[in-house]
Amino acid sequence: MKCIFEARFPSTTRAAAQARRSFIGRIAALGYAGEDLADIETAVGEALANAAEHGHSHAGFDLRAYVDDRHVVIEVRDEGAGFAGSLEAIGKLPPSDAPRGFGIYLMRQLMDAIEYEERGNYVRLKKRLPQADERAEDSAAG
Repeated sequence: MKCIFEARFPSTTRAAAQARRSFIGRIAALGYAGEDLADIETAVGEALANAAEHGHSHAGFDLRAYVDDRHVVIEVRDEGAGFAGSLEAIGKLPPSDAPRGFGIYLMRQLMDAIEYEERGNYVRLKKRLPQADERAEDSAAG
């Protein structure tokens, strides 16, 4: 695994926006563009906004990303109390009138995989590398 980004930010919405902007250039350098890059930026932005809003901590939040063989893996961790209730039920369906849960729904729709720790103050997002798609196409054709 190759770490491509690691930083701690204060728990503010301004810091969440700064983190997203700082981070997205690193992701673009991996070959993501267009819709895939926008999907990652939106999903990561939602995770960072959640960390800033719900972290409720002077410790801030952490953003880390690394590359494995097939994916970019993005981790966001805060020191907040986390969720009450089951994370499995949150964000599975688009919320209609509910004011909460749409960010998690977006993350689930835009990324290839999303995982939480039990408390919900840690999220791991995965998106297949553009090169991994090219390698799969080359091996299928050859």
